[in-house]
Amino acid sequence: MVTYYRGLFEGWEIALTKVLIGQFRSRWRSLERESFEDLLQECLVHWYGVRNQFDASRETSRKAFLASVVRNKLTDLVRERGATKRGGDFVEVSLDETLSDSEDAPTFADLLDAAGTRGPDEGNGVDYNDARIDIAKALQKLTPRQRRLCLLLGEEGLSIKEVAERLAIPRGTLYEEIKRIRKVFSDQGLGDYLDG
Repeated sequence: MVTYYRGLFEGWEIALTKVLIGQFRSRWRSLERESFEDLLQECLVHWYGVRNQFDASRETSRKAFLASVVRNKLTDLVRERGATKRGGDFVEVSLDETLSDSEDAPTFADLLDAAGTRGPDEGNGVDYNDARIDIAKALQKLTPRQRRLCLLLGEEGLSIKEVAERLAIPRGTLYEEIKRIRKVFSDQGLGDYLDG
């Protein structure tokens, strides 16, 4: 796919972005599977949206600012591709389904029982298998932006301020997104899992 940018970008912007994409693709296998042109377009579109935020008093140069923006975008893409790969596709499977075509093959339920999973009557009354399924369903109802917020705030442990700076989003907007995320979890009956 050949994209013509019709004067939206200067030559140095495109050239520097291409160099950075090349560096990241050689280091991260998840980006090797992506089309170079698609990555270029994604990075340039992101750059187009934030390039007016350049502040000569804070940044060393426009090129350094572009390099920082593109590196951050590519890092985010690597994380997204990694999370997608780890997350896999959610496919519903019956617990009564056998593991092979043999008549005496164990079912998925047999495997769960053999693994010694905790049931609802054990421990604190939480069925961990059901909880995982419920959480997965709730996460599927979130937008990609909301899932990313969960990742940044939860797994990466960033503060609201750090997330706001990284995503260039006002803190008030983040708080509104968090309210919407909490509502999705509450609607799924997972309100007990949310921090106060």
